[in-house]
Amino acid sequence: MRTISTLLTLIPFALIAQTTWNVEAGGTLSNPNNLPYYDPMEVIIDVGDIVLWTNVAGTHNVSGELNLFPNNPEGFGNGQPAGAPWTFSYTFTLPGVYGYHCTQTFQGQSHSTTQHGMITVVEGQSVEERTDLDALILFPVPADDHITVELPGRLLTQAEVIGVDGRSISVTPISGVRFSLDVATLPKGVYVLRLRDREGVVGQHRFLKS
Repeated sequence: MRTISTLLTLIPFALIAQTTWNVEAGGTLSNPNNLPYYDPMEVIIDVGDIVLWTNVAGTHNVSGELNLFPNNPEGFGNGQPAGAPWTFSYTFTLPGVYGYHCTQTFQGQSHSTTQHGMITVVEGQSVEERTDLDALILFPVPADDHITVELPGRLLTQAEVIGVDGRSISVTPISGVRFSLDVATLPKGVYVLRLRDREGVVGQHRFLKS
């Protein structure tokens, strides 16, 4: 579940558009059919966007402090676990990849086993996503060592990985409606996969490398 709302904040000499991304928290270790969760677990946002967490059931928190996630660009969190309902929002002003989890425990077990998340904050979207190639499938999300691409009915001929700053990172000749692209050497972050078919049609889709 993800709901996006757009907020416009007027400041002198500039108009800054912010997007609020909703993340739901819930679940409990005592119910194997509804274990602790964040939904969605991963979001890709722009610098200046807001993430709003809403706890709908159970006792949870949001903990992305630097002592737990030293690679985060900055720490964030809402303190100790608390019972529902509550909301917590945070504005991300530094680009990078942020990890976080719930620190609640139950009978010696930690919620963080299933209740963890990742937020990728991107600066300057100079490369926009295009959807000229209908029905394109990319998985897994986020990508690890490989990303698989499938486009039924289209013969793909080239795959290019580019950074969100527009810099070309790799160009791979391909042939077929399905292929696997090696992304193991890419640092974690957000990239754009630009595809070409034999008719020269190009489609661009963002993906996350974990």
